[in-house]
Amino acid sequence: MKTIGFDLRPLQSGFKAHKERGIGVYTKNLFDRFSMAPADLSVVGFHDPYYGRCAPGSLEFKMGSLSRILRPRLKEYFNQHLLMRKAIDRSLKSANVERIFFPTHLDAPAGLQTPYAVTAHDMIQSALMNRYYNTFKHKIHIAKQVEVLKGAGLIIAVSHFTKKDVVKHAGVDPGRVVVVHNGVAPDFKPGARGATGRFSLPEKFILNVGGIDKRKNMELLFDSFKSLLDIDPDFHLVITGAIEADPQYQKFLNALDGRSLASRAIAPGYVTKEDLVMLYNRATVFVYPSLYEGFGLPILEAMACGAPVISTNRSSIPEVAGDAALLLDPDEPEAFAEAVTTIARSVEEREKMSRAGIKRAAQFSWDICAKKTWEALSAM
Repeated sequence: MKTIGFDLRPLQSGFKAHKERGIGVYTKNLFDRFSMAPADLSVVGFHDPYYGRCAPGSLEFKMGSLSRILRPRLKEYFNQHLLMRKAIDRSLKSANVERIFFPTHLDAPAGLQTPYAVTAHDMIQSALMNRYYNTFKHKIHIAKQVEVLKGAGLIIAVSHFTKKDVVKHAGVDPGRVVVVHNGVAPDFKPGARGATGRFSLPEKFILNVGGIDKRKNMELLFDSFKSLLDIDPDFHLVITGAIEADPQYQKFLNALDGRSLASRAIAPGYVTKEDLVMLYNRATVFVYPSLYEGFGLPILEAMACGAPVISTNRSSIPEVAGDAALLLDPDEPEAFAEAVTTIARSVEEREKMSRAGIKRAAQFSWDICAKKTWEALSAM
C-alpha cells in the first residue's frame, strides 16, 4: 500500500486567498473524491493548525511558535522556505507517509527531502515577469517557484498550455509533466434564474468574474461595455469577487469613473456558489477579456450554465472553450467591442452560443479530473 499526504491548507480560511478562488475549488473537488484513488493508494490529509482544522482526521504540520512572532516579511520567507520545509518533512516521517501532494506548486517549499508532487495551475509570474512581475520580490518568488518545480517528482498541469509554460520557464523534463484538465461541478447548469436574497439584478447585464489584476484586462471590458451603452443604455455591468482588497482596486474605480460607468456597474463582492450559478444563468453575456489563464475555470462554469461567452484567443482559453465561445484578439479593441454589442443584442446568436457552450462544458468533469490525478499520483 502506497501512502501520500495531501496538503489541505488551500481549504483553510485565512490561508492566502485559496479557499475562495480556483485553487480552493480544485482542492475541494479532489479531496471530496479521494475514494476514487486506486486501491493501492492511501490518502492522508495534512493542514496547518494555526488556521484551524479543515477536515476530519487530517494531520498537522507543526511549525512551532517562532513563525508567529516574526515580522510579516520575515514570517513569509521563514514559513515557506525554512520552517515549513522542516515541519513537513518531520510530520510526514512521524506519520509514516512516503510522499506528499501539493494542489498548487505555490505552496510547496523548495528543498523538501520527502518526494513530492505538485499541480501547476499557471506560470503567470514567469510568463508575464517583464510586463507586470518585475520587482525584486517578484523575482525571488519566481526563482523559488522554479526551484520547487525542478524538485518535484511529478507535475500535474491543468492544461497543455500550462505544461508548455512549465517546461519553458522551469526547464523541467516534459516526461515529468502530466496534463489533467479541471472539471466543472454539476451545480453549474442551466435553469437557476431565480432571484437572490442578497442583491437585486437588472434585466440585462454583462457579467465578469475572476478578479481585477492587470492580466484580466479590465479596461478592454470597460471600453467594450461603454460601446454597448452607446447603442443600448439599458445594460449594466456586474463584476463579482472580493475586489476591494485587490491592489488594483483604486485603479479599477478610476477607470470606471473616467468612462462615466460607475452608475452602471454593480460589484456585489464575493458571492456564494449558488449566487454565482444564478448570475451565469441570468447574464446576457459573459465577457472575459483575460490576457493569460492557466486554465480559465470561469469560462467553463459560464458555458455549463448556458451563458454566451466572449473571451480572448490567448493562453489556455482556446483549449478550454474550443469552438463554443467567441474568441477574439485583445489587441483589436474595436472588434472586441463590436462583438460584445452584436452578441448582447442578438437573441439568436446567444441561443446558438448557449447550446454550444453547454455541449462543450459537458466534456469536463471533476470525476474525470480526480480519477486521472489519483492515478498519476499512484504511479509516481
